[in-house]
Amino acid sequence: MPRFIKKYARGRSDFLEVDEILFDQHQLALKDLKWENRLEKNIALKNIKIFGYILITAAAFIFLRYAGLVFNSGEYIARARSNYIKEIWDLSPRGIIYDSNQKPLVKNISSFNLVVIPAELPRAKGDQKKVVSLLAGILNQDEPAIEDQFRNIDIFSFRPVLVLEDLNHEELLMFKSQLDNLPGFRLEENFKREYLGGGAFNHILGYTGRVSSGDVKIKPDYLLTDIIGKSGLELEYENFLRGQHGVTLVEGYARGGTGRIVGTHESISGKNLNLFLNIPLQEKLTEVMGRALSGAGLSRAAAVAINPKSGGILALQSFPMFDGNVFGSRLSPEAFKNIFENKDQPLFNRALGGLYPPGSTVKPFLGVAALQEKIVDDKTTINDRGFITVGSQEFKGWSVLGVVDIYRAIALSSNIFFYTIGGGYGNIAGLGPIKIADYLSRFGFSKLTQIDLPGEAKGFLPSPDWKRATKHEGWFVGDTYNMSIGQGFVQVTPLQLTLATAAIANNGTLFKPRVVKSITDSNNLIIKNIEPEVLSKNFVDSESLAIIRKAMRETAVSGSARSLANLPGGAGAKTGTAQTGVGNNTHAWFTVFAPYENPEIALTVLVENGGEGSSMAVPIAREVLEWYLAR
Repeated sequence: MPRFIKKYARGRSDFLEVDEILFDQHQLALKDLKWENRLEKNIALKNIKIFGYILITAAAFIFLRYAGLVFNSGEYIARARSNYIKEIWDLSPRGIIYDSNQKPLVKNISSFNLVVIPAELPRAKGDQKKVVSLLAGILNQDEPAIEDQFRNIDIFSFRPVLVLEDLNHEELLMFKSQLDNLPGFRLEENFKREYLGGGAFNHILGYTGRVSSGDVKIKPDYLLTDIIGKSGLELEYENFLRGQHGVTLVEGYARGGTGRIVGTHESISGKNLNLFLNIPLQEKLTEVMGRALSGAGLSRAAAVAINPKSGGILALQSFPMFDGNVFGSRLSPEAFKNIFENKDQPLFNRALGGLYPPGSTVKPFLGVAALQEKIVDDKTTINDRGFITVGSQEFKGWSVLGVVDIYRAIALSSNIFFYTIGGGYGNIAGLGPIKIADYLSRFGFSKLTQIDLPGEAKGFLPSPDWKRATKHEGWFVGDTYNMSIGQGFVQVTPLQLTLATAAIANNGTLFKPRVVKSITDSNNLIIKNIEPEVLSKNFVDSESLAIIRKAMRETAVSGSARSLANLPGGAGAKTGTAQTGVGNNTHAWFTVFAPYENPEIALTVLVENGGEGSSMAVPIAREVLEWYLAR
């Protein structure tokens, strides 16, 4: 019987001690120890060392294995994810933009892009190097430049990332032949915008550009290969014009192949915009203005035409123009310079963003204010001697006009008359700056018109408090005189002046200007009608407006715009020549409504540094209106 069995067989109930089980050779060598009734197990020192080596080796193996897992965690996670869900996208086209007669102003055309699916890129460093080297050779770029493109992408994403857009035919064939050597890369058929009219409509339509990573953070439903509105209607109505991409979700496997479909969403085309815009009018206005500017050696101008009965924008142009098609592909250095380094700023929409002193075009609105405040009536006369003197200061008119009433004062653009009713002279007290600003504000000056286009400027009307706060000086009678003839600190936009003119034409209704008339789906079913919206009405008396309309009629019959005397149906108009504060340069203004009895159009023309309004802006408007009304 073994010793430990004998031990307990004799009735011992105490537990075995540690040294009874693990007793080494060194202890056995001690002669004075008594070994009776003890259980011992000899373990040689060399065996303990061997066991220790085994433990150390195992620990080292486990540590190295763990370190390898940590180091290659990205690859294992990618493999796990690649055995999960893949996204197959069905791209949707943007909506189409039509004019008032359902003629398209833009269309979608096919475009091929080189894209990469980050989750399908090779993970091995050597394979990555081969891809980068091949791409660098094809694109004629340095390898570090190629690597930078992929440095910050999500390597687990199945969403395509744009590498090269709008491939030409030669590039398309080249990449087709190399795709087998470019794992993770593919050719994607997408859409790009083609704008019609050679740039004649782009200050209204705007343009699109590639979505940025910043855009995607804000709008996570966008792909990095998408286009997005950057200006004009493309920007303002982005949420309507952009459709919804379709996507099919399938199980994918790292070893290749796909499994079952786990979800699908069909693509939805973008909504269409139907505009108030009249294509023939826009083209005619563009052609006449371009010809006039070229003949005068000028480059900056703007024009706006609206329907006085609805506020619908019939035409809107800003010079110089730009062609939005250049943004649909890779922008060449020459095109970039012509657009972004051009001192004339072709992307700037002067029609609604340009701020200018209105000059004498402000006088009809001062006339309304003076009639409303009973400062003058339609029988009041003032002797225009060509100047008035206040203290030691002399304020000049542009000519000696003699005795004028409000009709002749507007028709012949008498500065002396409006100095008097604005700032006061003799026995006429004048409106003063506060009332002038009040009435101009009622007509929409110094306020946003809320047009459905981005980039609108607010305009500015000065006040004595503003001047003290910003210029640190008091308000003088000369400031009021300047304000009364649209000079000094007053600034307006061509759009504001057009709306105000339309309010005189339609007997006192200030409309919110609209470019878009309705929104329809891909089946041409109306989703939303944009009804005319009134900003304000009845803010002045009809009697005062009737007098000013008659005065503006005299401007077109016998006054500074008498070249419009034979215009079919007649017109009401006002010219303006605004000093710029730089030398003798003046801006040429003209604002007009026609036909006189039943206005269908209000038109404003501005030519920067164009000289006299009557000699530069009026001929442009006359030619356009003669053509338009004859139709």
